[in-house]
Amino acid sequence: MSILNALRGIGGEYEVQRVLGALGTITYTLVTPIFVAAGTIKDVGITEFSLAYPAGLAACIAATAGAIAIKDRSVATATVIRDTGGQPSSAGPSGGVQDVKVVNSAASPVPVEPAS
Repeated sequence: MSILNALRGIGGEYEVQRVLGALGTITYTLVTPIFVAAGTIKDVGITEFSLAYPAGLAACIAATAGAIAIKDRSVATATVIRDTGGQPSSAGPSGGVQDVKVVNSAASPVPVEPAS
């Protein structure tokens, strides 16, 4: 898998959230250490920066993953609504009450063999 394929969604086209998240993370990764080392960012020493840098990088990655997850969930919900005409269950596939079609009724009885 190439890096550019990671920026593509399930439909095969580039997604805004993935591209912006990647560019923001790369910018943070490359530019911030250069600014701190050059002294462009004042009142921050290399020690303070070294302690805060991993948290900032994690925030960039988490924000990107969160935006992608929200978008994917919205697309999945819209697909279910389009296909079924109703809202998806919030309980998920393993929970919740589902409609059951009654097979054995007075109108169409199913023969049952007596127990021996």
